[in-house]
Amino acid sequence: MISIRKVFFNLKMALLLLGIGITVLSVQLFHISQYGERLSALKNQHLLIEKIINTDLSDPKMASILINGAVSEIALSVKLSGQEALLDIFVSSNEEQASLLRSLELSSEAFSDSALIWSESLAMSRSSQNSRMMTARSAFLADIDRMIDYQIHIINQSIITARITAILLFFTCVFLLIFYRYRLNQIYHDLNKISSIDIDGSKKEASTKEVDFILKKILRQSPQNMLNPTLIHPLSGLNNLKGLSSLFNTKKTGKSGNTVFLALFEIDQYELINSTLSKEDIGNLFIKLGEIISLYEQPLDLIGHLEDDRLVFIMSRSSKQTALQECETIVQSVEESSFNAQLGPIKITLSAGFILKTPAKSIEETIEDASKLIEKAKEGGGNRVAQLR
Repeated sequence: MISIRKVFFNLKMALLLLGIGITVLSVQLFHISQYGERLSALKNQHLLIEKIINTDLSDPKMASILINGAVSEIALSVKLSGQEALLDIFVSSNEEQASLLRSLELSSEAFSDSALIWSESLAMSRSSQNSRMMTARSAFLADIDRMIDYQIHIINQSIITARITAILLFFTCVFLLIFYRYRLNQIYHDLNKISSIDIDGSKKEASTKEVDFILKKILRQSPQNMLNPTLIHPLSGLNNLKGLSSLFNTKKTGKSGNTVFLALFEIDQYELINSTLSKEDIGNLFIKLGEIISLYEQPLDLIGHLEDDRLVFIMSRSSKQTALQECETIVQSVEESSFNAQLGPIKITLSAGFILKTPAKSIEETIEDASKLIEKAKEGGGNRVAQLR
């Protein structure tokens, strides 16, 4: 049986993880765009080299302006082609990139220097300076090509990573959509069961813990005893001893093919809370205790509140182990719960006596036997279930 609270908590966590995944994918795409800018800067250096070597030196002043401008652009492009990206540490080798960048900077400076010397040289030495520039150009182009190959390699790596991330996000979204559509449909159907509880006479079985609790509470609040105030306890609205005896035969608890067990619960701190809490707080406390026990109530079970403020749970179960385990779970649930009072939240524990209800003994006699077991539970420190060995 699922918990609505857990479903929505897990849904919030799933949406958070999806948000993180989408953020990671967005960062990866931004990272790829940064690599694209590096590649554009490297391609631009090719164009600037061609612009320089094709400059007409017949007009020295204009040539000088054009070449100096191109040299400045080359220096900027070299800087941009080595600009750090956000995820470099994950997809590239810093040492390899630094080595390629140093080589590119040196060859670009050598080409720029030779281009400036060529543009300012005299006509008689211009040929030799041009040869020197072309040699520097070849080395510069080789470094640019190596840097381009490296950038293409890490771009491909980044694209593969982004593709894997996108595929994982897609299948995760599809899974979450199908899974939570199913879970939300369960919750929706359970809510419909609550709304139809007074119309449909058939047994309602809920898929969620919270709705199952509400259904049991609704069923428990509308027994025949509610019509007769003498059969219910005024504080909690549960069956009193007379009501238990009346309903025991009506429900035919002992004729279901199961064995009948009786658990008697007593608050370990009862004297303290009885002297410190108001009557309203004590009533609310017993109402909540009844609600906790009712979580384990089955159609043939009975819950009662005695005059000495002990709670009785008559269970029809297929085995002793099943009944005892439920009894121990109730004690544990009470220990883990907080109870609201005017003085603030309080914590309590229960001691319980667990015993087989035999046909030969009445409910009153069985309760008396269970009372003796409670004393044994308290001797062991309370907050436990005592049974006959």
